[in-house]
Amino acid sequence: MTDDKPWHRIAVLGDSIAVHRGDPVDGYPTRTWAECVIAAVDPDEFRNLGVSGARAAEIRAGQLAPALAFGPDLVFLAAGANDASRRSFRPDQVEAELTRMIELLSGAGALVVTLGCFDLSATLGADAARRLRTLGLLTERLSHRYGGLHVDFAEHPGRRDGVLGADGLHINARGHAIVAATLLDALLARV
Repeated sequence: MTDDKPWHRIAVLGDSIAVHRGDPVDGYPTRTWAECVIAAVDPDEFRNLGVSGARAAEIRAGQLAPALAFGPDLVFLAAGANDASRRSFRPDQVEAELTRMIELLSGAGALVVTLGCFDLSATLGADAARRLRTLGLLTERLSHRYGGLHVDFAEHPGRRDGVLGADGLHINARGHAIVAATLLDALLARV
């Protein structure tokens, strides 16, 4: 292991934000944002534990222990969107799940990077967009509480420029490229 890299072991935890490939877009690689980040950072080891459709409690129950066992020094956590997109969203319950994950991962020595969703009001409606914004704000607060980094895409300049796929929920190849570049800029500023 060399000391010229800021991170050697990277893990991704989450839902479809972590694993959905997205629709192809001419001129953009068909790689997820995580694959783009990994190609740029070039860690010694990488694990993507994400599962499409997972809610925050499922991410904690199924992905946290394997992540901790892997021992990452950088973690990307994309969790809670499947909770917030439903009318049954309970911010307090999702906050408890996120707190447990962020606390344990950061306590084990990882920089935890959380992601806020792009504005999905055109697809999901104003009520769901408000719930996703609530999720973003509580995730940002928790991330900062534990020394992490939160990157919010709700107000990102590229949010209206064709970043969503045909389903109107998941980012396309252009969206993946924008997310990767934004995350890399945030990480560069951090180091």
